[in-house]
Amino acid sequence: MKKLIQKPVLFLALLICTSAFSQTTAKSELYACLPCGRDCDKADYNKPGQCQHCQMALVKKSTVVFKTIEPGKICAYIASHPRVVLLDVRTKEEFDGKAEPNFGSLKNAINIPIQELEGRAAELNKFKNKEIIVYCSHSHRSPQASYLLTQKGFTDITNMAGGMSVMEDNSCKK
Repeated sequence: MKKLIQKPVLFLALLICTSAFSQTTAKSELYACLPCGRDCDKADYNKPGQCQHCQMALVKKSTVVFKTIEPGKICAYIASHPRVVLLDVRTKEEFDGKAEPNFGSLKNAINIPIQELEGRAAELNKFKNKEIIVYCSHSHRSPQASYLLTQKGFTDITNMAGGMSVMEDNSCKK
């Protein structure tokens, strides 16, 4: 009698383990849009290719590892984390307030435009293990920059969601 009960229990355990393994394997093989700051960033795909909405490359979802902070929390966060590095990936004109609209810039930010970041990332190597908050005007460029930095080995990257265009607290702007 004992042997009759053991076989179904063993079979059930094997079935559960196989199912859990299949689900884990499927999750690790999901792809997502290379972060572009649009709603398509939230979609999952089963294979690599190109996002049908924004035409960005699809990357393994597990490689999108940066954090996000809301603009309404940024000034308080900077005040309580004075060593955080701020990276503005807008154009020099936007950063300097010479483009319309002028959304301002954060105090002590470093400006490396997204178009130049790949070639200039080494300038940030001294911050590789420090927290870097990346921002732009509308949070379309900063997720791309955040992803690029994590792919280059930066360990603590945070993207400011929404960007400077939705930031209401001016206390940390220059």
